[in-house]
Amino acid sequence: MSKPTDLPRPNRSCSGPATRWGARITAIGLVGSLALNAGIPESSAELFRPAPATAAHPVAKPQKPRTTKPKAAETYQERQARIGKSTRSMIAPLSGNKDQETTCVSAEFTTLSVVYDSIIESLLPSLPPQLQAAARENQRAVQSWMKNVHVSTLAVSNHPNTRGTDQDDPQYRTALSQIVVDNLLKIRDGKQNEAIPVANITLSQAVESVWLYVFAGILAPAKFGIAMLPGLGSPFNPPAPAPLNALGSFVTYNTLLTIGFTFGQLGLQYLYQGTSSAILNQCVARVTDEQKELAGKPSETVTFDIPIHPLIQGAANQLALADSDTCRPIGDLTLARIVKRTAESAKSSAPSASVRRQIDAETSKTLRQMKATMVPHNLIPADPADLTSAESIASFAGNMIPYIGGAPLDIALGLGHNIAQGDDLGQLVSLHDLTVTKSLTALHYAYYFSVYLFTTVGGRLVDPIALIPGADPGVATINPIRMIGAVLGLPLTYGLVTFHHLVRTTCFVEDDVSGTGLGAELNKQDPQAHAEAVAKAKKQKGTAAKEGTAKSRSPKTPTTSSAQRQSAPKSGTARTTRTQTSRTAP
Repeated sequence: MSKPTDLPRPNRSCSGPATRWGARITAIGLVGSLALNAGIPESSAELFRPAPATAAHPVAKPQKPRTTKPKAAETYQERQARIGKSTRSMIAPLSGNKDQETTCVSAEFTTLSVVYDSIIESLLPSLPPQLQAAARENQRAVQSWMKNVHVSTLAVSNHPNTRGTDQDDPQYRTALSQIVVDNLLKIRDGKQNEAIPVANITLSQAVESVWLYVFAGILAPAKFGIAMLPGLGSPFNPPAPAPLNALGSFVTYNTLLTIGFTFGQLGLQYLYQGTSSAILNQCVARVTDEQKELAGKPSETVTFDIPIHPLIQGAANQLALADSDTCRPIGDLTLARIVKRTAESAKSSAPSASVRRQIDAETSKTLRQMKATMVPHNLIPADPADLTSAESIASFAGNMIPYIGGAPLDIALGLGHNIAQGDDLGQLVSLHDLTVTKSLTALHYAYYFSVYLFTTVGGRLVDPIALIPGADPGVATINPIRMIGAVLGLPLTYGLVTFHHLVRTTCFVEDDVSGTGLGAELNKQDPQAHAEAVAKAKKQKGTAAKEGTAKSRSPKTPTTSSAQRQSAPKSGTARTTRTQTSRTAP
């Protein structure tokens, strides 16, 4: 997510305030309109489009659209079956598999050893005969190296779809949050010391791991470094023509560098997402059962000794991969559930009964206060991860517009998203029933807007510090507020977003309907047990729905005086009142 950055100081060499602000407003309008027209071609940004001609005759009323039942999302097992029926693979089949039974698999079961051999065999016919022998010898040497070099399993990232998730399961992830969730699940299962030969690393693991290290080792540090750069000047400063000098404080080399880097990062991200999805949803190679079993398999002789802190081990032992059918994500739980669960954990380690009673008393007090505190939960903007593609593009383009872009625009887009999906902005719920996701989203926007105000307002109040006296305006200057704002924005990239994705993609092991504590992973490890758990979960939901309906239809039983019984509403009125009340419940 883009962070609020300080606006450069105005060029004091401009001709006058009116000229500067007139040119600035014009530039802002042009940039904003072009960005919106490019990013959302079907939106209301129609400044450069002709108005449509008015119809000369009445237009026929459109027919009522037919409502069709949405197609069920593809499950993990359905995806594997579909890929297995493919007749053509992305890479050429190995010559060694010619007379053997093979299966079409995605990148989840295609190892780097298979990919390398296929590439070499495809290139050999194009080499001169005198070089083919050397190429085959080099192929054997590389294969030997890949089998002997081992990598820690904690350094390899796995896409959640390779762990057993269906297409409709929660998959909120960034490169950082994905490796965090993946490693916690490995630690839970006691796999932190495993070592994987490079030859057994799958193509999917390679793509996910490369993107992780590109993001964490190159893109994120480079973005922070650009934010900390001193002023580099502007192409519109003198000796540029005087009418253009007003743009000098708006279009700087720092701004152009930031825009270029942001577009480059966005392009790389889309390239990664497209590649990651493509190789997991189609046949990549035809492999034997033996080759398929080696995919991601750790070494039986080589291990690492990686100590895990007890706090991390304790947290990992409580988590499973969220499943939309069998294991409800932590983000969907209420704050009351978290308070009660925390209290039970504290009581389990309490030294005496008196301490446990004190914990119970404080918990009851906290829950009463939470029930009494009402909040308009739909006034909390939507989580940026839930925005549509058009809204995300608008947020991205808006970051280039001073004052408007950043936190204010993202908040407006989040509220617009709530309105578009029919949420009542005035609906109240208690803190007791507020979800974890809503509370973390509120914290995210509160912190984001605070950093925005600090950077924007502070940047206008504090003059830049010149590093080289007598240099051109805006050249070799640093703005302390802008640099502090860049540091304050780091938790948005590395902290809040990562933690929020963690709670939205994991669940508590005790919430797993299957009883295994595996969540969505059971879909891959034991499909039959997962299918039984799904049926059990649906049965429980149906029973709960029937009980709720029966409860809502039963009339209230008066427990007061006879006068009050005579004035009690009829059952139909009581049902109406309860129905209206239930619409405002979470």
